[in-house]
Amino acid sequence: MATLGSRITELASRIAANTTRLNNYLVAHNLPTPSFDVDGPKDTLVPKEETMVEAARVAIIDDTQQLRRLVLGPREYLMSYTHNELISQQAITRFGIAHSFPVGSEASFADIAAATPQLTETDVRKFVRHAINKDIFIEPRPGVVAHNAVSRLLAEDPVIHDWVGASTDDLWQSASQTCAALDKWKGSQEPNETGFALANGGTATLYEVFSREPKRARRFGNAMRSFTEGTGFELSHVADNFPWGELGNATVVDVGGSQGFACITLANMFPSLSFVVQDLAPVVEAGRKQVPPELADRITFMEHDFLTEQPDDIKTLKPDVFFFRWIFHNWSDKYCVKILRSLIPALKPGAKIVINDNVPPGPGVMSKWQEDRFRSMDITMKELQNSFERELNDWAKIFQLADPRFRFQGGKLPAGANLWLLVAEWKET
Repeated sequence: MATLGSRITELASRIAANTTRLNNYLVAHNLPTPSFDVDGPKDTLVPKEETMVEAARVAIIDDTQQLRRLVLGPREYLMSYTHNELISQQAITRFGIAHSFPVGSEASFADIAAATPQLTETDVRKFVRHAINKDIFIEPRPGVVAHNAVSRLLAEDPVIHDWVGASTDDLWQSASQTCAALDKWKGSQEPNETGFALANGGTATLYEVFSREPKRARRFGNAMRSFTEGTGFELSHVADNFPWGELGNATVVDVGGSQGFACITLANMFPSLSFVVQDLAPVVEAGRKQVPPELADRITFMEHDFLTEQPDDIKTLKPDVFFFRWIFHNWSDKYCVKILRSLIPALKPGAKIVINDNVPPGPGVMSKWQEDRFRSMDITMKELQNSFERELNDWAKIFQLADPRFRFQGGKLPAGANLWLLVAEWKET
């Protein structure tokens, strides 16, 4: 086993080498180097196809984190996690602090307090200086605040602002009540017996709470766009990694398909396919308005709750494929089985169930930073819905529980994708 001294110097050397590699790439391509200056880059500028440089960037993140933990030591490391880590970000988004003065200008604590009537000047100073210590805003002179690249992003990017708002007002509160929910409802698979339910005053599900609070629902939906529209979630991965073109004149039902984004992509690429998009009434109504006129004869919308049996029209149609994109990870096994069983009256022999969803990596397969995001998502699904992220054997299990006539065929993670493509086939015998 390496000594502490040799381990920290090994990490430092690796960090230095990878930092040089990253910096050389940016300089050689005339790209700005990382900076939190107000006009600094909002995102990493390393293209995903530059695998060696991206690997160096990821290694820097992992190694600097590990070096910090080692140098802190076990006691200070555990004590470095403070219970109110997110409170200044919550205040920034809840009270509009990032929007209280323009980017490129400066404001005193009193100016910000005047623009955020819920806060006193003392409150503003407390929250903003907490945020500054986490590299959000800067204080160029005592008592004077200006934007940096991070606060500018909160001021100018509504998706990021909503992500932080939903994380602190919805997810953080749910997380703090999850162990209490486990005490109260041990082993529950019900979506109304969760940390989210306790954090929202009772036993209502996430969907029930958001149906009563449309502003929160809009914010949460916008926040989730930061996942589904980000790198690795492109619909090209769906189009390129299942043999859609070999289906011939086939019908695909997109269950819980929102406004039909996936079907629009597939319809443009595979002219022999027709699509039915199923979702709840308000979503379906909005979706009809999104379909390009030239695809309107091949993409139709149908109001349907996927926890109930498929409608008679679909039973008669006997579609070739039922497609689910990022649906099952929201539901416990009990409800995933229910969703699958609701398809059975509409299935014909050979019909495919195609699922685009998460499969968490095995331990140590990817960087700690990247794996941490998966582990966090796994816990988040417990907090919100009593669900979890399924490994391949878990996916096989829900098909077997639903009906042995579902034959799970496994899945794959397309290169560059975040979501797997998983396939099952319906066999009558």
